[in-house]
Amino acid sequence: MKRIYLLTLAAAALCAFAGCKKELPYPIDEVKRGVLIDIVRAPGSDGVLAAGETTGSYKVKLTIPEYQGDYSSLSHAQLLAVLTNAQGTTTSRVAVDNITGFPKEVDVNIADVYGKFGLTAPALGEVLYFTTNVVLKNGDLIPGWSEYMGFNNRAFSGWKVDDRAYSYNVRYPVACPLDVDDFVGEKTIDDEWWEDSYPVTVSKRSETELAVSGLFEGDADNDLIITIDPTTHTVSIAKQVLVVADKWWGAGYTNFSLAGSGTIDACDGKITFSATATVDQGSFGAVAFTIY
Repeated sequence: MKRIYLLTLAAAALCAFAGCKKELPYPIDEVKRGVLIDIVRAPGSDGVLAAGETTGSYKVKLTIPEYQGDYSSLSHAQLLAVLTNAQGTTTSRVAVDNITGFPKEVDVNIADVYGKFGLTAPALGEVLYFTTNVVLKNGDLIPGWSEYMGFNNRAFSGWKVDDRAYSYNVRYPVACPLDVDDFVGEKTIDDEWWEDSYPVTVSKRSETELAVSGLFEGDADNDLIITIDPTTHTVSIAKQVLVVADKWWGAGYTNFSLAGSGTIDACDGKITFSATATVDQGSFGAVAFTIY
């Protein structure tokens, strides 16, 4: 199958003004038009790979934007896996071939993908990406990634698809397997508000919720509830009242609350988040916390 290279209009215009020469890392005379395909992680599917594991639910959704125009030249798409190892070397393999009918959700078998790279499972320090190759009816293949240009179609990121920015790849970092029990017990918190570190107690409410007691060196009236998203290793804090205002300010302020988001690091055993501190009378801005 003959390989060709797709340049964006922006890149072509840049060459026109900058006086590009034939010594470019791609054959400029082989540049042709292709078909733009948007790729995102399917809702509800996992967004992080666990080191040493190939289980989980991994799906991507492929869409051809409605303003793409005529894509009658398209034969099919390929799901291209692009793996960057811990040493920074990047290689690619076709994960799924002969994809037709858009929009389309594609199930990804992580064990099969890693097998195509001659590996058995994800390892720490790796990042796995998925993008799409476009195969035209005349047999030409337009790569979604190559060692010469990196990811294709980056210049289209400003386009809108379903009220969001166009996406040319999906990124899956490799993290340690997440066990919520590892974050339970007597912990230490670095508190930007207090500019200090002090002990807190973390208890488990469910597989996706933790409760932190002892916040603000014990001044908080109730626990801070942290919600965990195990599919992305992120955390969120819904707005919740924590401190009776007269402990700090008398009757001047009411309903001191926090709301925010952050990440949970299963390798280092840390929860890091930024939360906006508010009272009924206004906001104090964002405050950073790390629990470990």
